Amino acid sequence: METIESIDNQPSLKEQRPSFLTVLCILSFIFIGFSILFGLFGIATGPMNADQLLESSVQISKSADEMRSLDMESFAIMMEQIGRMTVSINNHFYVNGILSLVVMITGLIGVIKMIQGHKIGFHLYIIYSLITIGQLYIFVSPADIPSFVVIWNLVISGIFVLMYSRNLKWLK
Repeated sequence: METIESIDNQPSLKEQRPSFLTVLCILSFIFIGFSILFGLFGIATGPMNADQLLESSVQISKSADEMRSLDMESFAIMMEQIGRMTVSINNHFYVNGILSLVVMITGLIGVIKMIQGHKIGFHLYIIYSLITIGQLYIFVSPADIPSFVVIWNLVISGIFVLMYSRNLKWLK
């Protein structure tokens, strides 16, 4: 009888949070936390003024010209896209900033729910990942978004969703 009692008092393996999930959540907390802090700081400082935007455009044009002189046309095009993307985001600065904060908070809630053992957190994290990828398309023309930005976000988000999915059996 004591053996049964001692087994009942010990938490089962199903109840213990996997260490892999804990590590993933910590990494997500760090990234999302910094993103929220930088987002709040960005909103507090405001958009670039006309002089700063002009200086940024000049620097990007110089970089693009330098890349063309080195026969790196694809990188020059990418730099020009980044310049146009910067202008578009700056034109919608506050709406983009607030939307980014809402999306980051959605991701944070998802991670908190997953660390608590709730499967809804995984679904919120997927929503956060998809909106993060698609958010640029709300404010920037698709022609002005460099492919590497989308591919990088897809790869990183996909890796994290895949790693989180490995812990679904523990989530309720």
